[in-house]
Amino acid sequence: MTEGKWDEKFRTFLKKYYWDNILQLANDYPDQRSLYVDFSDLEIFDRELADELLFHPDEVIPSADNALQEIDLPVEKSLDEAKVRFVRIPNKIPNRDLRSKHLLQLVAIEGMIRKATEVRPKILNAAFKCMRCEHITMIPQTEIKFVEPVECEEESCGRKGPFKIMINQSAFIDAQKLQVQESPENLKGGSQPQSLDVDVEDDLAGIVKPGDRVVINGILRSHQRTTREGKSPFYDLVLHANSLEYVDQEFDELEITPE
Repeated sequence: MTEGKWDEKFRTFLKKYYWDNILQLANDYPDQRSLYVDFSDLEIFDRELADELLFHPDEVIPSADNALQEIDLPVEKSLDEAKVRFVRIPNKIPNRDLRSKHLLQLVAIEGMIRKATEVRPKILNAAFKCMRCEHITMIPQTEIKFVEPVECEEESCGRKGPFKIMINQSAFIDAQKLQVQESPENLKGGSQPQSLDVDVEDDLAGIVKPGDRVVINGILRSHQRTTREGKSPFYDLVLHANSLEYVDQEFDELEITPE
């Protein structure tokens, strides 16, 4: 794994502020795979790094994950798939105020879960077997569209297939799609609540249900629309979740007794 720009700084930060939490995580790993970090702690530690996290999360979050995964533990365990999840992000934006300037930033969206699909496996790294020479080619699946090999990478073969996908040698992750809607009490006048699609993966999948009030912290991305004529100049917004927080609902917890 390549050393990110911020790895060393995150190692210092995590050891200083979250050492006990990391030991607890190592104890519970792999059943627990997430270390929750309060944004305000990062801000106290290094203001510049905290700002970078908000405006360039695609560069900063992998550094945080690297630092956690490669931290020296006093126990015989490696946290090789553990993730850092940031909570209490100050960049809270109402759904209706999301704009193109927020793309690729780390934002917090508060609302109610309107829809949640079933949790399904999503392929991260696909293993293809060449049916002519039996060589296995691994292709990371980072795009929206499924990517297959063009030709066998084995030099002595180099044929254009056919290829068979080997499920048992491919890497999968749990994934789920959510739709979060603005909370009714935050709406002005008679305006309709707006919704946003959210992608959740790994240990965030399957933990919320429709009706839950949540804050979802994540990276705002865009997916290009396609029409019958081809690709459209319009894009849809999708939030790629980094963490979920439940919103406390004091009034729901009041129990009304017959008296």
